[in-house]
This record gives sequence, structure tokens and C-alpha cells, in this order.
Amino acid sequence: MKLSSREANRYFQHPETDRAGLLIYGVDAMRIALKRQEVIVALVGPTAEEEMRLSRISASELRKDPAQLQDSMKAQSFFPGPRVVFVEEANDSVASIVADALTEWRQGDAQLIRVSGPLKASSKLRKLFETHNNSYSAAVYENPPTREELDQELSRAGLRDIEPSAMQDLIVLSRLLD
Repeated sequence: MKLSSREANRYFQHPETDRAGLLIYGVDAMRIALKRQEVIVALVGPTAEEEMRLSRISASELRKDPAQLQDSMKAQSFFPGPRVVFVEEANDSVASIVADALTEWRQGDAQLIRVSGPLKASSKLRKLFETHNNSYSAAVYENPPTREELDQELSRAGLRDIEPSAMQDLIVLSRLLD
């Protein structure tokens, strides 16, 4: 299923743990990295890598060893809790490997998080995640942050009760910066 920008921002903060996967794609690599980090921390927490509940696989590793994805998604950690398999640099060359993994996914398996650069609407990988009944696809655009996103970031930084004129200046500034 394809998430709208608003739905995606909410999902990145509060992801569903019973989904097979999520594809995050777009032009802005830094923004994609931040969103990927946000959703992974929301799913498995900040110590998941030390607890062996986060596996990282590059697309080139996946092409060399396609079984690695299935193995990582089915593997169990020594520590309890949800698990994530993060695949970076994804493109259509690994779409069939991902399709197999999503087909074989069962409740209790690790959730697959994929990131990619821009993908055309005809992309096999994008179509796979958009049409799969238990996964999501989210495009990250170069749009300036919304008022809601600014409020969330300020709140995370411990800043509350911003004066309306200061908030308006921040909104204008956010539209001017790259």
C-alpha cells in the first residue's frame, strides 16, 4: 500500500509491528536516511543493533547471496523483541529476491525496511511494495517540513510554547533552506 506524505510521517513515528515491510524512496538521500532511522528506532529501539535485532544488508551483498535476506528475516535474536532487516541501495535488480522474501514472511519474522533513491512509477520494486497486502511504500519528497513536523522536531529538542511570531519565522525559514 502506498502511504501519502502525511500518513508516512505518522507511520515513521508509530509503525505497525505486524507488517512485512516498508519501502522508503526519493531524491533526498539525507531525508530518507533520517526517516529510515526514525522508523527503525520506533520499531526496535535504539539498542537493537547491539542486541542483534537489526541486520543490515547492502543490495550488492544481496545480489551475491540472495538467500541472505530470507535467512536474516527468519533468524532469531538472543534478545526478545521485534527485529528489522534493513536493505540499502535497493533497486529493481533485487526486486525478485524481495518478492520472494515478502511472500515467505510470517508473523514473528523480522520486518524488512528498504531504502532507495528515486523510483519511477513503473519500478518493479515500487510496484511490489505498493501492491503487496502487508507492506507499505513511502515516497520522501523534497518539500519543506510541515507545521506538524516542525512542532514535533521542536518538541523533541525540548522546545515548547514557541511564540506565534517566532513559529511563523521558523516556518518561513524552513521553506527557504535546502
